[in-house]
Amino acid sequence: MLQLSQATPIATGKHRQVYQHPEQPGQLVKVVRTDLIENAAATARWPRTGPYRGYVREFKEYLASRHADPGPTPLAAVIGLADTDLGVGLVVEKILGADGALAPTLATWLGRDGFTAAMRQALDDLLAALLRHNVIATDLHAFNMVYGSNDGSAPRLMMIDGFGEKNIIPHRSMSRRHNATVNRRKFERLVRRCQAGVT
Repeated sequence: MLQLSQATPIATGKHRQVYQHPEQPGQLVKVVRTDLIENAAATARWPRTGPYRGYVREFKEYLASRHADPGPTPLAAVIGLADTDLGVGLVVEKILGADGALAPTLATWLGRDGFTAAMRQALDDLLAALLRHNVIATDLHAFNMVYGSNDGSAPRLMMIDGFGEKNIIPHRSMSRRHNATVNRRKFERLVRRCQAGVT
C-alpha cells in the first residue's frame, strides 16, 4: 500500500488531490478527497463505483484515444490503480516541462507570458490531436492541460484531466461528428478566455 497521508499534494482540485508516486519518479497518483469518499453514499450518481467513477471514465477515454489513432495521444497516460492509505488511487504518467520539473498548466503559462502566437499554435495542435483521437474533452479548461512532454520530445499541450463521457446517454461516444462539433465549440470558448487572459 502506498503511503500518501503524510505527503504534501502537488495539486488539489475540486474532487481530487495529486501526489508524487512515492516509488516511481515518472508517475503521479490521483486520489479522491477524503471528504468526498466519506459522503459518497449521499453524492454518488452511480453507486456501484461511487466516488471512483471518474477513474473509470478516464481509463476508458485513454483506451479509446489509443484505439482511434496509433500516434501519440493528447492525454496523459492512465497507468492503473493502486491502494493507498487515502483510498484507491489512479496512477498516471507525469508530464515534464523543458526544465525537467512538473510541466506547467496552460493557466500558469498564460499567467506568465500572456496569450502568444506560440500558445495559439499549441492550442491548435491540441485541437487537431483531440479530433484525430476522437477524445471526448469534457472540461476543456486551462487548468486541465499542461505544456510539456512525456517522452523527451518537443513540448506540446496535453490534457491531464477533464476527459471522458459524463452524459447518462452517451451521445458523444455514439457520434464522432457530434463529438468533434462539441470539442470545437469548447475549444473556441477556451481560446476566447485565453485571449482575454481569463483562466
